[in-house]
Amino acid sequence: MDRRLNRTPIREQIYNIIRKNIIELKYQPGERLSIMSISKELNVSNSPVREAISMLERDGLVEIYPNAGPSVITFSNKRLGHIAQAILSMLLGSFEICLQNQQIDNLIELLQRALKEQMSHMNLESQPEYAKYSIAFEAAFVACCNNPYISKQYAEIEGLFYLTVLYDQWYIDTNRMEAIVEHQKILGAIMNGKFDTARTLLSKHYNRFQDKE
Repeated sequence: MDRRLNRTPIREQIYNIIRKNIIELKYQPGERLSIMSISKELNVSNSPVREAISMLERDGLVEIYPNAGPSVITFSNKRLGHIAQAILSMLLGSFEICLQNQQIDNLIELLQRALKEQMSHMNLESQPEYAKYSIAFEAAFVACCNNPYISKQYAEIEGLFYLTVLYDQWYIDTNRMEAIVEHQKILGAIMNGKFDTARTLLSKHYNRFQDKE
């Protein structure tokens, strides 16, 4: 690792590299992370790699078991449900703030833009690339409420959310068009001032994970 290129602390650089590899599925769910191998690959000592992995454990992207070492998280129905609940609570909270601050017109504009991007990339062969456009719709709620504390919470769980969307599309086999239609219904309800309907649709969009527990 060429330290001249980046003055960010080494552990954070390593954290970003490993996180990127997890998000891009270069490290698969359940795959063991060898501290020694990563240290050798990045030409650093073991210590900052351990620190980076501890940061990833805090984010929920890595699990550390005694006598087994760290590994990328795996997804159970229960875990999917918990992540979905966390995201839903942030979105509903962000939506309420947008209503209170009279930012619905701005929210509609952001949602329309995100949905347009999602639809224009619907036929992307790369599932990981498409997932980025898919979760942008949800991110619009957080962006619109303009609350730095909610934004920080969302940023901390966004990687898990992204992996959840990938898992949903690959293993639960959710159709891309199905997700787009649900987003269209949510946007339509907001545009028509049917805010209770929008809340119900948002809840339904995420409660499908609860049904699988």
